[in-house]
Amino acid sequence: MQCHSCGRAVEPGQKFCSGCGASLRGVTDRTEVIAAAGAGPEPTEEWAAHNPTWAATGTVPVTATDASEPAPARSALESVPPLPASDVAVSDDVVWAATAESYAAAPTVVASPAAHSPTTAEMPLVPSYVQPDTTRFRFGAVSLFGLLAAVTALIGSFATAIAVTSETQLVIDDRTPPGFRTGTWTLDDLADNMSVAMLIAAVLLVMGGIAAGFRWRWGSGLAGGAGLALAGLASVAVGLAQFPIDTARDYAAIPSTQQFTLTITRDAGYWLLVVAAALGILVFFASINDAFGERRPGLNPIIAALGALATVVAVVGPMLPEGRAIFSDNWYLIESPGQPSSLLLGARLVQLALLAVTGVVGYLCVRRWGLGLAIGGALPIVWLSVSTLFELTDNPIGPAYRNPGADSADLHGMTIIGVSAVVAMALLAVVAAYDQTTRERR
Repeated sequence: MQCHSCGRAVEPGQKFCSGCGASLRGVTDRTEVIAAAGAGPEPTEEWAAHNPTWAATGTVPVTATDASEPAPARSALESVPPLPASDVAVSDDVVWAATAESYAAAPTVVASPAAHSPTTAEMPLVPSYVQPDTTRFRFGAVSLFGLLAAVTALIGSFATAIAVTSETQLVIDDRTPPGFRTGTWTLDDLADNMSVAMLIAAVLLVMGGIAAGFRWRWGSGLAGGAGLALAGLASVAVGLAQFPIDTARDYAAIPSTQQFTLTITRDAGYWLLVVAAALGILVFFASINDAFGERRPGLNPIIAALGALATVVAVVGPMLPEGRAIFSDNWYLIESPGQPSSLLLGARLVQLALLAVTGVVGYLCVRRWGLGLAIGGALPIVWLSVSTLFELTDNPIGPAYRNPGADSADLHGMTIIGVSAVVAMALLAVVAAYDQTTRERR
């Protein structure tokens, strides 16, 4: 059995040819197709009038067009071949086959400028905000100055600070000022708990600098507070270095028949401590940049207020006079052997002022930067207090050297209360901050 249009083999019951798409009615269903007049019964005149297939048809006149103009695209119905004349009867199978062939043909696509939709440019991609990578370390100003200050302080702590030499053998008698000798002094010779305090400040500077490199604000504050604590420690160390210098001058001022020359040298350790103090202050100012713009919720204001109050108590404690001294002895010079020099008096006030800045400003910021600032400024002072209170070294000094009028480095009761409160508030603030951070992550 073959297709009547293209000759392709077809199966019984198949509706359309798979090759040309022609209808297979009358071929596969074994029905009779009327192909010419007289092949079957003539339809009645009334039925033919109402059936468009049997209606009389004629040829369609062709209108001539200009050869230069492209012929319009013909639709599928227009491609149907003309029907025979009205005197020839055509079955509807023939019409169906012709229509099917038309639809099976490939459609003609005519390009028309008017039919094209207006072209639109592709919208540029708007870059979305990228969260900065907080796990990538950035070596900034806090890290740089913190590392330099830590290294400088450690070298200065163990280098020679003061040297007193003489070309001749000196005679020691009853007129010799107490504590006079020739030789060299390091920081431990001036106060043997100061080197550990310097080490604590240096470790805090390095830790804070590393944390600041990872953009942790508490790390920047920790480095800033340790920098101010280092500046206060270096100031007191420079003031303590004035004791052997003043003693050597007092000895040289005693009338004697012996001719001698004393040479007083402020050695490398002395100047390294001065440089360390300046670098510590630079670390603090560099860390201030991280104090602003923090969008995280603030810390507990009650704990912050109590921490600031504890710091004030710790600052006032070393300034309370003892014995016959008065409060103004904190800044008035007493010219007598063994009394603090004007440089040491100023250094005491500098250390206490820096402690107040780290504690009061740090806690009242009610931010993680401020908490780091308060802790970094307090820990070296806590060590001075603990080592003096429990006599952990042979020649310790307390915060700000000692109280006015005191003969030894014993801590005042107010100092003990203040330092203890500072430690307690720092621990409480850290626990509260950690708890808040944990709740924010849930």
